[in-house]
Amino acid sequence: MQVSPVSPPDLNSPLSSLKQQPKQQQQRRRRRRRQRNRKKQQRQQEYTQQQQQHIYPTQTHFDLTELMSEASALERQLGELQAQLKINHANMPGKEQGRRANAVAADQIAATEEEIQYVRKSLKSIYSRILSEDVLYAGSNHVEDKLWRYICYPAIEEVRSKLRKLPPRGSDSGDVATRERLQKLLLKRIDSTFKFYRDQNAKIKNDHHVDIKTIGIDLFRQNASQSSSSEDFQLATILQSNYNCMGDIARYRASAVDKSVSAEHWKTAKDCYQKAAEVYRFSGKPYCQMALVSISNGSVIDVVWHYCMNLAMKYPFPIGRDNLRAFYSKIRFSTNPKEVNNGSVSNSNGTKMISQYVELFLQLHKQIMFGNSGTEEMSEYPILLDSVIRHIITIAADNPGDETISKTITSTIQVLKNMLSRTVVILVITIWDLGERMKNKSNLPQMSQLQGAQMRLLEYGFRLLQTLVRTTEDSWSDVKGKIPEEKYHRLTYMVEYALLSGLSVWCTYLSYNLPVIAQYCAMGQQQGSNSHNEQRRRLAIALQSFVSCLLGHPMFPDPVVNALPPTYPVSEDLVLLGVLPLARFHATVDFFKEVDYSSADESSVDARRHIRWGRVRELVRKLAESSSFDFVQYNKVDQKYSVFDENAKRQQQSRFMKALATQRLMEQVSSLEKNVNRMNLTAALPGVQANGELNVYTVVLDVTAFLDGLGKVKKWANQTVNPNSRTQTTILEVVVPLETIDSLDFHKKGSSHMNMQARESIRYLDEHLIRDPPPHASFLRTQKVSEQLSEWSQAEQYWIGEESRANIVDALLSDEDDDDNSDAVVAEIETSDEEDDHLFRSRRRTYDDESDMDDSDYSSEEEDTDESSEEDERLNDAGAEDVLPAQFSQVPRIYQPIISCMLYYMKKQLVLVTNDENLAWWTEMFGDPESGRRLNVKTVDEWDQMVRNMSFEPAYTHSWKKR
Repeated sequence: MQVSPVSPPDLNSPLSSLKQQPKQQQQRRRRRRRQRNRKKQQRQQEYTQQQQQHIYPTQTHFDLTELMSEASALERQLGELQAQLKINHANMPGKEQGRRANAVAADQIAATEEEIQYVRKSLKSIYSRILSEDVLYAGSNHVEDKLWRYICYPAIEEVRSKLRKLPPRGSDSGDVATRERLQKLLLKRIDSTFKFYRDQNAKIKNDHHVDIKTIGIDLFRQNASQSSSSEDFQLATILQSNYNCMGDIARYRASAVDKSVSAEHWKTAKDCYQKAAEVYRFSGKPYCQMALVSISNGSVIDVVWHYCMNLAMKYPFPIGRDNLRAFYSKIRFSTNPKEVNNGSVSNSNGTKMISQYVELFLQLHKQIMFGNSGTEEMSEYPILLDSVIRHIITIAADNPGDETISKTITSTIQVLKNMLSRTVVILVITIWDLGERMKNKSNLPQMSQLQGAQMRLLEYGFRLLQTLVRTTEDSWSDVKGKIPEEKYHRLTYMVEYALLSGLSVWCTYLSYNLPVIAQYCAMGQQQGSNSHNEQRRRLAIALQSFVSCLLGHPMFPDPVVNALPPTYPVSEDLVLLGVLPLARFHATVDFFKEVDYSSADESSVDARRHIRWGRVRELVRKLAESSSFDFVQYNKVDQKYSVFDENAKRQQQSRFMKALATQRLMEQVSSLEKNVNRMNLTAALPGVQANGELNVYTVVLDVTAFLDGLGKVKKWANQTVNPNSRTQTTILEVVVPLETIDSLDFHKKGSSHMNMQARESIRYLDEHLIRDPPPHASFLRTQKVSEQLSEWSQAEQYWIGEESRANIVDALLSDEDDDDNSDAVVAEIETSDEEDDHLFRSRRRTYDDESDMDDSDYSSEEEDTDESSEEDERLNDAGAEDVLPAQFSQVPRIYQPIISCMLYYMKKQLVLVTNDENLAWWTEMFGDPESGRRLNVKTVDEWDQMVRNMSFEPAYTHSWKKR
């Protein structure tokens, strides 16, 4: 029986589908349920992470993390391949090993290079994907830096190294084809890399809406150090890195092509670096790269300026200072400061003089930064810019008919402006850098040297700007009428604008760093011969002269209307934004004003001028408000500032001495007439004479009269002797001897009350010397040169000396009968024996010219008692024997000039006012030997009381017996 084969079940039949339907539906339901739950859980997790971290979905970051892991593996593989390539090059067989070995080694090197190129290409694609997916994630992992370090730079540097190994151009080596091939390969890689970075920046700016002109200002105002994880910070760092890479690539291309076409590429490199500096204002690397571009252009001061800008940034490039040191080591200066001081340098060309000044300034800067800053004097570095300004103004005055300004003058002024701005910024940054180095404890042994260098630069800056401002003002005043008015105003603005940029930067820095200058100026007021103290005094004098020069400028007073505040932005604010010495000021500047000051209309010109002068006035205002700078004062009534500097004091003293010398000369010429008038006045009697002449009472003043009673001296000089009379019949002639003036000049130095009185007395005498003495009133005058004895030996004929005790007693007893106050004299004679002994003692004061008396000899009362008792015993034992009297030869030398002046007058109405007891005692030793009348001496209080009571006639009676 034949069995038919069993056919397989028909899966498409309805019966089969019915049998399998329940099982399949269950499986689908189970799969759907599981898949639906899994997606729901995943969405919930993603939503939770987004709410907590505010970042992109987890799946995206998971993919980026995998890409970074893969990139890290490729980086390690790339490093291994590069190490293997170095080994292959090192083990390259020589020609003696055969061509086969060389071919095998060359194949290995080629294979390794191909593998390196493949790995680099893979890395580049991964990095590009990360940058396109998430810029913030790429910035946090420094992808832009790895892209340049592992891919772009090695590819270019590999070809450049091969080109450097080839023989130079023009040699007969036969490598021309190889050079051309490598040159084309290098330019191809440079162009492709530059295009890659340019596209990356364009994509970032379009996707994130970034404005490269404002992002740097926004980050500076937001203080990016506190928000380093923000989106703007990450974008700014990536853009700056890309622009730095583009600048390096353009610099490589400029070095690779001919010089005839390299200028455009150098300019492209500078523009890229400038954009890198503007995007992120806290990094100093773009300025170091711009210094390399400036080296190619030959601008030495620009190179130093860029390196200094790097030092003043918050994150300076680490090798910037070393690069500046290396640059200075390669420079050979041709201008010698000594030759310039001797006048051997020609000043026929303004641009040449500017170049010479730049060399002198850079020599000083090199010495301060990297040399021994305390060996040379400041005078060895002269300032030639004043000659440049005179040269410009002289050229303009030589062509008065030409109303246009020549291109030579315009170019010279522009070069002067750029150079002066660079110089001031270098000074400010170097002064700040020295202060930062002093804060470092490791530089403590060099503290004195750093302080000296800082003071030298401050003094140099003050001298530089003061010289330029003063020279400009003086030169324009000389040629104002020789130049047409329109040309004069244009030139005045151009020169002032060239100076104002640097001046405003200098004043802005000083106004926010007053404590350092205040410390040096306060320490400079201390006395001492230390070299640093002398340098501080010079700094204080330079600051005073600088402020005095600013106050005398016509533009310094505040404008009445249309004055913009100093916080308005100007061109130098954008250039210097981010510099730490000016960071506090830039934080107050509003850089988003609607007014554009780059236009050349008249309103913007005046606006820029007022803004910069407003910053200068701000410095003077802070100096006046500070208690450390007492030489600057503000008068609220007149609304003006004034400076009392040492130069003004010396000029005032010089005027005083010149006036005194002039008066002496005039008095010597008219000595005969004055002597005749003096003889007539000497013969006059008290009261009104028959011919109507006045009676003159002469009062000679010692230095103690000024030191103890200056106010009383002023009153005597203006004293009305007879106020009850309608006509003035008697006057006081107050005479100041020359010896008194010398003593006042000696006592004026110091801070005690006596020194202050001496200085006030000198000022009072200076004012009285300016005016002529009134003919019918009391007055004060100085001693004439002729009003003294020609020789001191002539005074011996006026010597009376001491009288013996017996003669004194006889004189006292003989005068008792004629005196109206005899009772008082008798009471005086009938005093105790101790008082009688004291009365009859010698009145001679002990005086020693060689040594001063020790106060300790008189400190004990017991010693005084013993000495007095011993003297009493000696006098009692001596009996009637007289004590040796004083001799003429014993008169102290310091008292001889005043006594000589008194003996010259030798008239009845003559008195010496002094509080010096020794001088009073020796003066009374002189007089008229025939009549026995001695020179009259009074103390300051005694004479003031007599003049106040209008009883000065008895003051001239002899007071010898009362002393």
